[in-house]
Amino acid sequence: MIKVYVDFETYSEEPIKSAGMYRYTQHPSFEIMLIGYAIEDGPVKIVDLLNMDDSSEFRGLIMRNDVLIVAHNAAFERLCLDAIGISIPPIRFMCTASKSLYSGFPEKLAIVSEVLKLKEGKLGTGLALIKLFCVPQKDGSRVWPWQHPEKWEEFKEYLKYDVLSEREIDKKLSHIIVPRDEIELAALDQEINDRGMSIDQELARAADSLYKEYLQRLTQQINKAYGITSLKSGKQLQDFIKRRTGIAVPDLQKTTVATLLKEVTDPHVKRVLEARKLVYFTSIAKYAAMLDCVCADGRIRGLYRYYGANRTGRFAGRMVQTQNLTKNFLDHIEQVRKDIKTMELDDLILLYSNVPYTLSQLIRTAFVAPKGKIFRVADFSAIEARVLACLAGETWRVDVFKHNGDIYVTSAARTFNMDESECGKHTPWRAKGKVTELALGYGGWVGAIKQMDTSHAIPEEDIKNIILKWRDASPKIVALWRLLEDTAKRVVSSRSIKPRPVIVDGRTVCSFSWLNEFSALVMTLPSGRSLYYPGAYMRHKTITYDNGDSREVECVSYQGMDQTSGKWVTLDTYGGKLCENLTQAVARDLLTNGLRNVDELPQIGIVGHVHDEVIAEDDDNDVNTIEDVCEAMCILPEWAKVFDMPLNAEGFNSYFYKKD
Repeated sequence: MIKVYVDFETYSEEPIKSAGMYRYTQHPSFEIMLIGYAIEDGPVKIVDLLNMDDSSEFRGLIMRNDVLIVAHNAAFERLCLDAIGISIPPIRFMCTASKSLYSGFPEKLAIVSEVLKLKEGKLGTGLALIKLFCVPQKDGSRVWPWQHPEKWEEFKEYLKYDVLSEREIDKKLSHIIVPRDEIELAALDQEINDRGMSIDQELARAADSLYKEYLQRLTQQINKAYGITSLKSGKQLQDFIKRRTGIAVPDLQKTTVATLLKEVTDPHVKRVLEARKLVYFTSIAKYAAMLDCVCADGRIRGLYRYYGANRTGRFAGRMVQTQNLTKNFLDHIEQVRKDIKTMELDDLILLYSNVPYTLSQLIRTAFVAPKGKIFRVADFSAIEARVLACLAGETWRVDVFKHNGDIYVTSAARTFNMDESECGKHTPWRAKGKVTELALGYGGWVGAIKQMDTSHAIPEEDIKNIILKWRDASPKIVALWRLLEDTAKRVVSSRSIKPRPVIVDGRTVCSFSWLNEFSALVMTLPSGRSLYYPGAYMRHKTITYDNGDSREVECVSYQGMDQTSGKWVTLDTYGGKLCENLTQAVARDLLTNGLRNVDELPQIGIVGHVHDEVIAEDDDNDVNTIEDVCEAMCILPEWAKVFDMPLNAEGFNSYFYKKD
């Protein structure tokens, strides 16, 4: 196909960051001001629509079926065209941001340009020009090209560099081939985003209003009692804590506040710190986020980012961030939803003593099925544990899943040399088994147990011994960590282009190879998809143990995005981490296979997916059942049949989304 590199400069009164691409492009004020495009290696052409330039060549070009439209974050260009009446299917677009993520590089154009050392750097004045021409000014007015003709010409030059950057990214990444399945999956992702999910705007508005009123009252009470005017003022709270306790608090971050609440005995300090937590109860802010981005038809679109987690290829959340919604534990949740919509704050406080906690549990339920529709929600059961067991060839674990056993019970019994009857539900042994299963599958040590053991089921003095017992009970998983690490080290050291397979029980669980163009370690999965670790090399680092001893170790390092800082940094990996990447990536491939299968059911439309769960909107009839959806999710793709993975999915029907 002929590649046409495209970028637009647009105007809308909607703020794209909070409103999202769909609401932004659907607003009556939206318009495309400038079109920049280049055909293959040809020159960049700029079409100035505000100055009545002829766009017929561009329009004719993009309508051709032999043209592939290439753009960075191409979903935006597709929606822009759709807004002006040009509807082009997602499969005819190629996104250089998605290609960058697939290749192990950043998503943002400015960062990937720097990382890939593009010749065509962005103009430093771009942000100022966008603020001048693309958004309303503080007084609500709009700036037109003829008011600043020189800056408008500079804006055209800025657009030209964006098009050149897209083309250069595409060429730099040409050595990496994206499988056809992934191209089709990216198109399905766009269809899911286009469909969107309906929200209960009445519930969202009521919850948002109640929370704001609650915080206003709380702030007034704290001010009256202690003279603190703002619970967001770190200085006021730090001064208050120092006066009451003598403790000089360095900051009021979440972890610091949690530690203080455990250590401080002063009830007044505890009250202020608990109030501070409620002010930063960020999950409830999702109601406001919903209202900011809901479209005119009551649906929120653009909730997912294909390949948002570029180490494993999992999807990332956008806008409302459905990937980190609070779980619901409320009884009679239908009645609670009605109460929030109809009752005053004082009455709700009497019924539900912790109103913010109640509101946070209802966030999922703000997503609703429209009249005549129903949600069919299906979730893989213990998918990572199943995948890990099959990849490692840990037979006893696979048998537990095949016979619908309880992995936490069996694991506890094997770890502690007990009978399974002694480790059943509601016993402390099963609780310990659950902690070890969640914490130790990827080489976790003492810190992993402590982080996972929120109920303190395992005494600290027993942790190391339990870890060793768990590893003794799962020797094949431990062996897989070592095999992955050893193979990766050999490939990085030798820079072997020829793939080195990782074979367990005669089955290839993945292979490692070297890509010269980016000095990248490449892990190829059973599905044929590859994970990339660019800038890989061997380095020595010092590890310090709990007892103070230290030793030099050799590890694989590579370049990647730090999840906390968002910066491009040097990261280390090891056998357990490689095992985690492999397992989560295979689980992701099984989920996406399930998405495709569910999408093929009649009359059904996938509207969401959260981790290993599929949310499908269906007609409220008996054409499909939840059993049909679960069965479709568990159909193994050809590549997975060699592992005989015992998949299981469970689900429910509901008129609003929830955690069953």
